Amino acid sequence: MNIHYKYFILLIFQIFLFDKIYCQIPQEDKMLVRISKEAWLGGVLHTNGLGINYTNAKFKTYKKKSLLNIDLININHNKEYKIFGSFDENAKKFVYGKLNSLYSLRIGVGSRKIVFEKLRQNGVQIAINYSYGTSIGLVKPVFLEVFKYDFSGRIAGVSLERYDPEQHGFFNIYGRGSWSAGLMSTKINPGAYFKLGMEFEFSTTREIINSLELGLTADAYMNPVIIMVDNQDHRFFPSIYLSCSIGNKFY
Repeated sequence: MNIHYKYFILLIFQIFLFDKIYCQIPQEDKMLVRISKEAWLGGVLHTNGLGINYTNAKFKTYKKKSLLNIDLININHNKEYKIFGSFDENAKKFVYGKLNSLYSLRIGVGSRKIVFEKLRQNGVQIAINYSYGTSIGLVKPVFLEVFKYDFSGRIAGVSLERYDPEQHGFFNIYGRGSWSAGLMSTKINPGAYFKLGMEFEFSTTREIINSLELGLTADAYMNPVIIMVDNQDHRFFPSIYLSCSIGNKFY
């Protein structure tokens, strides 16, 4: 009886020890259904403006994924500063001296590698992401609402006109025109981009993605872009970005 009791105690101890060891096994070694792809959408804050991002990932191995990346961002000049051109409360702020607005539509591919995986459900996973591809520059001219005067020099009304630094000075600008003004005059400037970031994924649910990504990106265009008057044109636009994303994982 004592021998059987000893064997029973030994068996319980072995099961307990195995369970403790199993609980410390990384998540990929447990008997879980394999996730095949991921998709997430995020907002982007970068040193030249704002944007949105969509990424789709497919697993190559457990720690490596191929990426399809789509970004839409605006690129501002570092000397932009919004001011009021009129004391009228209905007037919109504008950037004095801004000739063109620049937007970038990025479409590219890349890779993602996990460098530190979650060892528990409420842990943090760290991955390195990079992508590269086409950056389609959309150069839209700036339109302003400007005062028009009659023969006596009195204000006769307000006209929507494309900004011309030779004709539009600080004292005859009423305010910024609508965003859609100049949309049909937008020109396409082809280019390329590269993005490299470190991602921190902290979701407590296996099928959900909550992440922050911090990194560097650069856009280069075929033709130089002039954003501000009296400033050099540029083909190359580097920036630091922070992206906050939510998404889903699929089996």
